[in-house]
Amino acid sequence: MSIAAFDVSIERCSAYQKDSVERVIESAAEKAGFPSILGKTILVKPNILNASTPEKAVTTHPVFLAAVLQFLRKNGAGRIIVGDSPGFQPGSFAGKAAGLHQVVLDAKAEWDEFKQGSLHQAPEGKLVKSFVLADVLGTCDLVVNLPKLKTHRLMNYTGAMKNLFGLIPGLAKSAMHMRYPDKEQFGTMLVDLALSVVPTFTFMDAIVAMEGEGPGNGTPYPLGLVLASASMPLIDWTAASIIGYKPEKIPYLADAMRRIGRNPEKPEYSCGPESVTAVRAENFKLLPYETAHPSALKALPGFLQKLAVSATMRRPIFHEKKCIGCSACVKICPGKALVLDRKASGINKILIDDAACITCFCCHEVCPVNAISAGKVFRRSRRDRKLP
Repeated sequence: MSIAAFDVSIERCSAYQKDSVERVIESAAEKAGFPSILGKTILVKPNILNASTPEKAVTTHPVFLAAVLQFLRKNGAGRIIVGDSPGFQPGSFAGKAAGLHQVVLDAKAEWDEFKQGSLHQAPEGKLVKSFVLADVLGTCDLVVNLPKLKTHRLMNYTGAMKNLFGLIPGLAKSAMHMRYPDKEQFGTMLVDLALSVVPTFTFMDAIVAMEGEGPGNGTPYPLGLVLASASMPLIDWTAASIIGYKPEKIPYLADAMRRIGRNPEKPEYSCGPESVTAVRAENFKLLPYETAHPSALKALPGFLQKLAVSATMRRPIFHEKKCIGCSACVKICPGKALVLDRKASGINKILIDDAACITCFCCHEVCPVNAISAGKVFRRSRRDRKLP
């Protein structure tokens, strides 16, 4: 296709109407310099966090995926593979609930579960030099990345770079949270991973975004936009700016910008045909900037460390009246800090070992009924909480 007119294409699109979305995808691709794909194998990576229906704005919308698949066919893709690896549910199960699996079948593309992984090198990584990523990645010429624009309890914002974390098969993602429990370290790992996956092109579904308690339990926000770019750091910086964040205060976004040679204090790049100022969201509910983690407080004496953590850190709060006892939080917890206690009264109670909790909020991310929030409490020991 033609040379990019803009580093990041920002297009208005008010609703998930097939013809409109197809036109906008084609226009955004042209303006952002989508590459030639004639005869090539394409891996399409939507955001399939869990088995949520499209109206909840948790996953990439099926109309959005269908428009991208139609665009790829029109431009001569030889083979199209679509897949994701949710944290604890089978990809096909979550994909069917989200309406995405049927879209893939209708488009005569291939579905991949990302069950098997193989070693993928990240020689330019600052923290991680290699990852085990979905086998299918090694067979593809281009990754077309389809993130949903959302807030994120741990990382503040999630978009293009965070979406590629789904290339790690299954529960191996939880192990990465244990290896890199500090927010800044985890963000560095995400950038290492994202920048090692080349080439990529991103179409971001921001027609309806998610505000508040994202990425799984926030509120849909009709943002009315589609973004496109060959640069994940630039599209993420742009999207975070549109919803009202100062991206330089989000560590992994600032890190990514520095790695591609941009100054986070004054990045210079082009957006169009709409400007960030013209499309900036009003009253978008953001999550607070938080960078502290218990690992940063280890130098303090034990009693002061506990007080400091209590005063500065948010951790998961479990709401018994909402809990349905599905155990999703228990299964995904990388620190094995949670136990489901089923009471004879029928109440489901999640017990938490605060000493083992790494405040990664994986539990919050996967809870299907918004029974987990974040708050500040005095963190107590296993013995105090009388866990099994």
